[in-house]
Amino acid sequence: MPPSLRPIAVAFVALGSFLGTWAVVAADVEHALGASHGAFGLLLAVAVLGSAGVGAITGTLVERWGVAPVLTAGSAWFAAMVALLALAGGSRSTVLIAGLVIAVFSSTGLIDVAMNVAATAVLVDEPGRLVRFHAFYNLGAASGAAITALVVHLTHEWRAALVVPAVVIAVSTVVVSRSHVPVGESGEHQGMLHAMRTVRSEGLILLGFVFALSAMVEGGIDTWGVLALRDLLAVGIVVGALAQAIGQGVAALGRATLGPAAGSLGTVRGVAIGAGLAAGGLVLLAVAPAPLAVAGLVLAAAGVAVCWPMLLAHASQGVAGPAGVVGGVTAIGYLGFVIGPAVIGLLASVAGLRSALLVIALASAVVAVTPRWLRPAR
Repeated sequence: MPPSLRPIAVAFVALGSFLGTWAVVAADVEHALGASHGAFGLLLAVAVLGSAGVGAITGTLVERWGVAPVLTAGSAWFAAMVALLALAGGSRSTVLIAGLVIAVFSSTGLIDVAMNVAATAVLVDEPGRLVRFHAFYNLGAASGAAITALVVHLTHEWRAALVVPAVVIAVSTVVVSRSHVPVGESGEHQGMLHAMRTVRSEGLILLGFVFALSAMVEGGIDTWGVLALRDLLAVGIVVGALAQAIGQGVAALGRATLGPAAGSLGTVRGVAIGAGLAAGGLVLLAVAPAPLAVAGLVLAAAGVAVCWPMLLAHASQGVAGPAGVVGGVTAIGYLGFVIGPAVIGLLASVAGLRSALLVIALASAVVAVTPRWLRPAR
């Protein structure tokens, strides 16, 4: 690993630890809010819309101030918001809990774009290695889910589980602040909408659409996968957490071992293979009995893990400074996270979770067959 990417790897682990924990406790947060699947999906849509808005300007902030200052400030804010959500989880104020959920997810947009700018700048010409580097995120997510299972089993309190990612993110803040990150240094002063203009000028609108679909699939798996196991198959939180941990562990293994192989096949084929596996896994999760449904969640998590870094590498090929491209396509990609929870929640309320999962599987199939028409920036 290049020395400049070591603090970035810590940031990937920290973000993954929170999202792995969130995937497990999302059903408990929904219960604490007294919300239906539809209402909870709408809340998540608003939360991720905040993340998309923050992500849209983060590329510009990185160009102005550099990766390290932006990532340090964003991580500190992120850790504080997660800690507050843990403290407020027992409150009867649904407005307070909902507001903190929005604040937490808005923070993820800043972290995600800043650390991806650094990783992509170093590894853009080696997409297989970029996929492998993203395995740090999955390792964090797997650890977060597994630790959540242990904490909830011992304390019977989902709020206690959020303390762990809050601490991990705080440690990441210290590591990044004390490290030198030579990639993505300050210097360029662009307008706050520079990233979105870059997407249009570089002809990346179709690629952004595929990003959004893949984000909807990944967000659907992370948020609704364990919830579906607990709701449809009446499994306990520990079993659901272990399924999530295994899925993220397989995703990390897939990125670490298959990433270079997929990279050698090219970004187009890599996306097609990953999205195709995710579609098959989602179908199993939706229609199969318990053992195969758990296997489906594992397969879906492993398959979709390939798509995001492959699409980033594809978009940034030949670009000297990827901040604008990464920030723009990531912001558009987050629209999938915005639309996904609302659509899936509405479908789950009207037609059931099985139908909602099949819709995600269809979106994943579209991602699998579309890459042949995608092209990188001009």
